[in-house]
Amino acid sequence: MEMSDEKELTMKSGAAATAITVTMKSSSTGTSPQSNSWTKQDYLMVSLAVMIKIGDGVEAYLPGVITQKVSFELGISDFQEGILAVILFLFWSIAVLVSLWTSERFGERVTLLLSLYLSIGFAILCAVVPNYYTLLLSRALTGICIGLNDGTIGIFLAKLLSSKEVLTQSSFIAEGLATPVGGAWVSVLGWLLLDLVNWRVFVLLTSIPLFVPPIIMLHFCIVEKPERGESEPVEEINIVPTETASLVSTEPLSLLNFTNRVIKSSLFFFSNLCVGYGCIILLPWLMRSYKKRLSLENEEIVQGNDFLILVAVNGANVIGRLIGYFLWSRVKFLILQFTVTATIALSYGLILADPGLIASVVLLGLAKFCYSIQAVEVAIY
Repeated sequence: MEMSDEKELTMKSGAAATAITVTMKSSSTGTSPQSNSWTKQDYLMVSLAVMIKIGDGVEAYLPGVITQKVSFELGISDFQEGILAVILFLFWSIAVLVSLWTSERFGERVTLLLSLYLSIGFAILCAVVPNYYTLLLSRALTGICIGLNDGTIGIFLAKLLSSKEVLTQSSFIAEGLATPVGGAWVSVLGWLLLDLVNWRVFVLLTSIPLFVPPIIMLHFCIVEKPERGESEPVEEINIVPTETASLVSTEPLSLLNFTNRVIKSSLFFFSNLCVGYGCIILLPWLMRSYKKRLSLENEEIVQGNDFLILVAVNGANVIGRLIGYFLWSRVKFLILQFTVTATIALSYGLILADPGLIASVVLLGLAKFCYSIQAVEVAIY
């Protein structure tokens, strides 16, 4: 693109086109504004999002790894154990709503830094808690931290990535793949370390190392608003909206239509997440119930090689995400979603028939696999 004081380019698509004005820097070797190539900033942003999401995955799947051992050590009741297992997810959901206000008020960078610093502090609190109630408080506060960065990092990516194509790929890597990788990783660590170290030390080893690099990147590496040199000319280019913008009608949506879309998408997300995150607690509980049935007095909690079962089921989550990304845009949405939803329903229905531990684990793994295929649609869209 040659240097010039001002240019106007009108691009048309279909029967009609709406032109918008985009301000760009002009250069002698300039690239197309719709370029699909990744920039250095893109790689930094995706690396940041991946580390944050792996950390979130570790924290989200941690209750399935340590809750039974914690309840055994502290001598708490089954009801108290259930509250401990779900309180993180409860406060996570509340904090997602709060993150909207903090992002608008303080910006995405500050919100992310706040969540990361607090995550380290609450992980330390969780490791030194003297009793059940302070542990319960620390898990609730950790849920708030996850909720603060959960939606914020997606908005941060959308604002700073260079193109829609890069955003789509990044959404899958960060939102779709990193979280289940974190879940599988904490299960592997449980198998390797939990019988060797106290669960309090285990919490510190699994959480804190993942939060430090994103803090450093946010302070020193990520540039929110690149500065434009004063001597560099500015070029005005009129182009049609991107593919993302073209999905939004230029005519205002009716309130009824908008409400229906929000309700339907919310129900879809809710049912998908219930299947995925519900399995975190269900699988260890199911394994312990079979152990109690066999009256293995000293082995009623999930421990040792039992964690390999968690690794296998959570690993199916990772594989399903990769297959889901391959099927995305290749198989029609309704066909794919109906197939995986029916398989999930059938798997859980067969588990109710009490087919035995091995069959139940296989069915849960199949349900998790189908959930992960479905979750790719949620992550990308």
